[in-house]
Amino acid sequence: MRAHLVAALVCLGVGATGCQKNDSASAATPPKEAAAPIHVTTSAVVEKPMPTLLTLTGTLRADSESDMAADVSGKIVATYVERGQPVKRGQVIAIVDSRVASLAATAAEANAKVAQSQLEEARRDCERVKHLLDTGAISQAEYDRQTAQCTSQQFSAEAAQAQQQTALKLAGDSNIRAPFDGFVGERYVSVGQYVQPSTRVASVYDPDPLRLQLTVPEANVSAISQDMPVHFTVTAFGDQVFTGNVKYISPNIRESTRDLVVEALCPNGDFKLKPGMFAVAKIDLGDTPRPVVPKTSVVQDDTGARVFVVAGQQVQERLVQLGETVGDVTAVVQGVKSGENVVVTPGPDVHDGAKVD
Repeated sequence: MRAHLVAALVCLGVGATGCQKNDSASAATPPKEAAAPIHVTTSAVVEKPMPTLLTLTGTLRADSESDMAADVSGKIVATYVERGQPVKRGQVIAIVDSRVASLAATAAEANAKVAQSQLEEARRDCERVKHLLDTGAISQAEYDRQTAQCTSQQFSAEAAQAQQQTALKLAGDSNIRAPFDGFVGERYVSVGQYVQPSTRVASVYDPDPLRLQLTVPEANVSAISQDMPVHFTVTAFGDQVFTGNVKYISPNIRESTRDLVVEALCPNGDFKLKPGMFAVAKIDLGDTPRPVVPKTSVVQDDTGARVFVVAGQQVQERLVQLGETVGDVTAVVQGVKSGENVVVTPGPDVHDGAKVD
């Protein structure tokens, strides 16, 4: 019995020690404190007239461009241009062997002379039969037959002259000439190559001015008018802005894409811009009152744009749809409204739900 009593006292002692340790551990762990309020600088959202810009994409085209055809058959005997070379209107691009065309022109000229000689003889005959008819030497039927031959010979002479002109043209077409001032885009033929009338010989471009071809969504068609200024950028020149004016407007909307094709003429005297470049253009549709925020208050990443609004003593994160930036303010199309307060320069400690002092 004494042994049992000792064991009980030992257990009581151990239990008391264990309880004392647990109480000490609880006392050593302080309760979790709430995050301290942060200090932020805010700015009130106000409404200001801001430009409304229609953003479009398009492609630059040469004002004039041509793939020149040979127009004759034969071998190329000479070429005089290379890619990128400037040319003047009428300048010889290439020459096709013209010997066959020259022979045909000579033959056509001879045939025209023969036909003209026969026509003159037929006219003299017609004058004689007219005199014979007046004197009663021939019948009216014979006179009609002779004058019909005169008329037929006249048509033959005209046909021979037309054939002569055609042959002369073919002989002249052996010299392939530039149709306008510009630059050679590509030469497609080489010396010794046999060409047909439809064979492409070279392409020529006139890059000043350029045409910026844009597609306008149907919903924005009513806002487009002739002579509207267009500002655009191209990848090759970064943020450099180029200008033009709307010149040509299609009369119909394309049914397949529900958009309207317009073209702006863009000066290009220094030839920096090249036909075929992709452009991002903006057309100013006028000012519209919009809520504006400091541009430093906008945080942008791959997920979109956001601002931080202070409502009461708490920060709210807002996804926003942005308009244009003018100076140090940015228009907000959707996401905030006039009278709210946004954090001017959000730091790393500014997040949704943060407390402010």
